[in-house]
Amino acid sequence: MKKIVFFVLIITVIVGYFVLRDNTPKNIETTTNDTVTTGHPDPANATFIFDEGSITLSKGRSEKAITPGSAFVEETSILDKFAYGDINADGKEDAVLFLANYGAGSGTFIYLAGYVSGPVTYRGTKVVFIGDRITPQSLSIDRGVVTVKYLDREADDAYAVEPTISKTLQFIYKNGEFQEK
Repeated sequence: MKKIVFFVLIITVIVGYFVLRDNTPKNIETTTNDTVTTGHPDPANATFIFDEGSITLSKGRSEKAITPGSAFVEETSILDKFAYGDINADGKEDAVLFLANYGAGSGTFIYLAGYVSGPVTYRGTKVVFIGDRITPQSLSIDRGVVTVKYLDREADDAYAVEPTISKTLQFIYKNGEFQEK
């Protein structure tokens, strides 16, 4: 009987150690800087303005219920294509990126967004709709002009058709928003 009590006591101590260890706060470095280690602006936690309202990302994505209590969610996430350069003529590097928005329907809506420098910190811009179920190819900035390249489909093609038509759009950032050039 003493062996069983001793064994249970040892197991309790070991389990207690691991529980306390896992719940002890770690020294986590935090930063208020809006740039990643490469020195580029990092929009992963920015707020962007859509026609329907603003969306704030956390670690590059946002998820919210379509309607309160609904099991259907709307997800917005940063895609893996970025360009860096000065788009608001303040001498500081800004970022442009693609955002994908998925809703309860079958669409995948692609937007152009910017993460621009301000007097104190960076901020997300109003987004520009690029297309539904397109394939983003590249972004670039040259002397303040943002060039967006993507693949689309013919106007009369169904959305199920794979995008193969190369398209290019150019924008300038003026008066706090993107304007097609």
